[in-house]
Amino acid sequence: MRPATYMHPFIIPGDLTRSMDAAIKTAKAEQKESGPHQACVKRQGIVADLVGSIDPKPWKFSGKYVGTSKTFYAVKAMTRAWFEDRKWLEQNWRKIVSDVELFAVETGTSGLSAGDVRGRHWTTANEVILKFSSSQLSSEFLTPSGWDFVSFENVVGGLCK
Repeated sequence: MRPATYMHPFIIPGDLTRSMDAAIKTAKAEQKESGPHQACVKRQGIVADLVGSIDPKPWKFSGKYVGTSKTFYAVKAMTRAWFEDRKWLEQNWRKIVSDVELFAVETGTSGLSAGDVRGRHWTTANEVILKFSSSQLSSEFLTPSGWDFVSFENVVGGLCK
């Protein structure tokens, strides 16, 4: 049977996806250690895919399906984090009293009055909201120093924490 036979148009629950992913990784590791017939199979161009199943149902799932399900749950978690970050950014920064000296130089608030600091935080939040609204998760941003890149995917979920 081809691996596509064990692809399905639905997603299994996250805990089952994680369990099947762990089982498939373990089985693949054991397969790599299995010995001499592996070289022969590789020379013939045969690619083996593992198929997992969940008892008592007769459903079988290819390793590719499990990987796709795992990606689905990762994107779902990132989407939830995106909404949480966006909600946090949209609060009224002019009413929030905060003076974080540690980041004063980076935020441009060094030496400003408390009211001006809140205004600067509001402006910064709006700038970030614009980036959030128009950026794909695969986007990368150059840091102000010009020496490093920050992936948007690594920013999402970290703002409001």
